[in-house]
Amino acid sequence: MVRTWVRGWRVAAVTVLAVTAIPAAVPAAAAADVSDSSDTFAALVRQNDAQVAGWLQALPSRAGSPREAARLLKLSAAAHAHPGSRWHRHPQVLALIETLVARLRARQNADGTFDAEFAAGNPQSPPDAGFLIRHLAQSKALLDAGADPATAPVRAVLHELLARSAPMLRTGGVHTPNHRWVICGALAHLNALQPAPANVARIDDWLGEGIDQDPDGQFSERSTIYSGVTVEALLDLAIQLQRPALLEPIRRHLEFLLLNADPDGELDTLASRRQDQQGREPRRLAAYYVALRHLAIVQGNGRFAAAARLVERTDLARVTDHVAEWMLWPSLRQPLPVLAPLPDDYARHFPHSGLVRVRRGPVTASIFGGSDWAKVRDISSGLSTNPTFFRFRKGAAVLESVRLTPGFFNLGYFRSDGLEVSADGREYRLAQTQRAAYYQPLPAAARRPDGDYPLTSDGRFYSKMDFPARPRDEKQLTTRVTVRERAGAPGEFELVCDISGTAGIGVVLELCFRPGGTFAGVEPREAEPDTFVLKSGTGRYTVGTDTIEFGPGTYGPSRINLSGEEYSWRNGQLRAEGQRVYLSGVTPFRQTLVIR
Repeated sequence: MVRTWVRGWRVAAVTVLAVTAIPAAVPAAAAADVSDSSDTFAALVRQNDAQVAGWLQALPSRAGSPREAARLLKLSAAAHAHPGSRWHRHPQVLALIETLVARLRARQNADGTFDAEFAAGNPQSPPDAGFLIRHLAQSKALLDAGADPATAPVRAVLHELLARSAPMLRTGGVHTPNHRWVICGALAHLNALQPAPANVARIDDWLGEGIDQDPDGQFSERSTIYSGVTVEALLDLAIQLQRPALLEPIRRHLEFLLLNADPDGELDTLASRRQDQQGREPRRLAAYYVALRHLAIVQGNGRFAAAARLVERTDLARVTDHVAEWMLWPSLRQPLPVLAPLPDDYARHFPHSGLVRVRRGPVTASIFGGSDWAKVRDISSGLSTNPTFFRFRKGAAVLESVRLTPGFFNLGYFRSDGLEVSADGREYRLAQTQRAAYYQPLPAAARRPDGDYPLTSDGRFYSKMDFPARPRDEKQLTTRVTVRERAGAPGEFELVCDISGTAGIGVVLELCFRPGGTFAGVEPREAEPDTFVLKSGTGRYTVGTDTIEFGPGTYGPSRINLSGEEYSWRNGQLRAEGQRVYLSGVTPFRQTLVIR
């Protein structure tokens, strides 16, 4: 059956090059060349050939990491096995494959795990091995399909590595939600090569816990990184074990993603509980490309087909590594169904994420009140703590975040305790009440002659004062933000900030824009690069032909110290990266900010 897959590869779509020396890297195919399935496959093969050419000239130093070495092995195996690749059965690529396999063999532990990725990484980690085993299993499947007698020794070593890892995958534990599905996916790939009832039994044991998906279609980590990992693993299970029911949670998540994607395929990450909430490299639909294409074809879903085509036209270089899936899974090589329009005019509330997404053609906006802070009162990995409550994009101009900090006892950012939608669906309401206290002497019954009281938290800091036992003189501040789309002006928003309670508290409102544009109507803030103030009137931020207008400004006495005491005592901050504009005032504070 595997050799039949080889004959099914569209060899005629790829020009076979005679290789006499290692050539320079070949540029990726232009978007205009990617017009149907055979052209897409051919472009992926060419792009992978270019990667392999670079590795032949200089093997990346990061290939010392077992997972990266396994990834490079898989893609080298794809080039070696594909009849249309310029590296088909090339001896230098076989030597590269042998080098990578030898490295991996040397790094495998006796229990089937691999040495940690980093000096302070996870030792003898079953889930980290699961990521790697997926690559190794695909590598062996590709080399088996290539059927080159010269690869027989390498395939024997791969069989040995996979066999050694199988017991570990069937018994090992995890420490994050997606790890369960990573191990299941790795076992499914392993089982396709080395069937064993114990593999499927362990998969069913993990699946018996239930898939961690809420009614919004989000997985529990709410992360475009780790939801992508979960989708990949569930797709592996659905295909390798022939369980089409597992496509349903994938479908629901992809539907969620289409409503959380900007017109160019960038994904919103405000609700995340993992690293992508920190606003690093933007995440994109390309991370879900294989699932989009597979479900588009097997379910006839025109929206998923349009999303897959968007990736192929604008982001194909980001999905080069999926040439392996194209070679191993015949479904991907089928033509896409008729494209259906992607959603581009909606306002959608996701209550389980505390998120609203609005799109009006080229304009997108996100309103967020789903931070875990209100429930957990902590800042930690695995929690949603992003204080951004509004994000706005108009074409190339991006307002990455709007944040607000009252200087109330240095408690830090405003983080809403949930998100409410008005009965008519036109207003989105965010609110938080912050409390702090001055403490009276301890009651006589709680006093200790030695003065040694429990170390307890005041909500801002810890001290040996037994705070819970003391009478409190409480102060409080309530912040309300109402976001509404302006009547008769789709894609324009009013943000009404109303802060009441303790008077005389400085307030800072921060607008942070993605770098690359120019400002008008704002004033530079002294001694701080890329930092401005809007004292009055309207500010403008322009990138190319796209301009975001914001105002009116206000500027009163206030100290710009946004992150709060919890961050400052950890010697860090949660500062938005980009070009920042500040507005400020003093409580009682009411400001209506128009963004359009």
